[in-house]
Amino acid sequence: MLRTFIFDESKSHWIDEEHRLLSQDICAILDEENDVIYLWNGPKSKKAKFRKGFKQLNQLVSSFPDLNIQFVMTKKNFPIQIQNKIDSLLESMKLGKGKVLKFSRFTTIRIFSISIMISVILPIFSFLNLSTSLFWPMFNGNYQVNDINYAAWINNSKIFTLITLIFFFINILIGIIEHENQVIIFSTNSMIISIGLIMYLNQGIFLFLFQEGSTPTTYLILSKDILIFLLLNSMALLIFEIPNIYKLISFFKTYRKFIF
Repeated sequence: MLRTFIFDESKSHWIDEEHRLLSQDICAILDEENDVIYLWNGPKSKKAKFRKGFKQLNQLVSSFPDLNIQFVMTKKNFPIQIQNKIDSLLESMKLGKGKVLKFSRFTTIRIFSISIMISVILPIFSFLNLSTSLFWPMFNGNYQVNDINYAAWINNSKIFTLITLIFFFINILIGIIEHENQVIIFSTNSMIISIGLIMYLNQGIFLFLFQEGSTPTTYLILSKDILIFLLLNSMALLIFEIPNIYKLISFFKTYRKFIF
């Protein structure tokens, strides 16, 4: 009987794995009949990780002196049943027609799944916050808002956008680590637009031409100006939200079995 284990470097221990294997993994296949452990080192696995995993595995085996287990380390020419087992585990990386998953690390898959969701959701919250201006009191065709509520209205959207900016930067780092060009391009484009939105919102009270009757504590803003402002923000939002929503959907379709 064959049993397979992969080395979880973050938890520093070997875990049972019977379903999937990634290119950065270290896999130990135990042949219980012949008392042999075959070690497979993935093409993207680092030498330091392999040394750490082998050392821990060797210590584990040594703690059972009655066992006479032999280690076999090779990059190829595994026995046929061992190679078949490795190949079956590696099938989880394939998308069809020989294409291999671009994300090769469980850690980056799970971090990106959270990061891309936040990157998509927060800009929507920002726009919803800006849209609350449509519910401000109307006065002779002008929206009326006091200075405190106006400042909070601007600052809330700036905070949402700043946090989103951080997660776009995280996405870029993950894209670089995984050599995923689509993530890098989408996130870079999103960062540029987000920076532009922050600079736009930084204009504060100079965003609008306040109408006659405004005071230092009460602002009257032409309803048409608010609608144009929201239209500009929605257009900027759609430019980067559509690609990111597409990436979010395609990512979860491809990698959902690695996330949950």
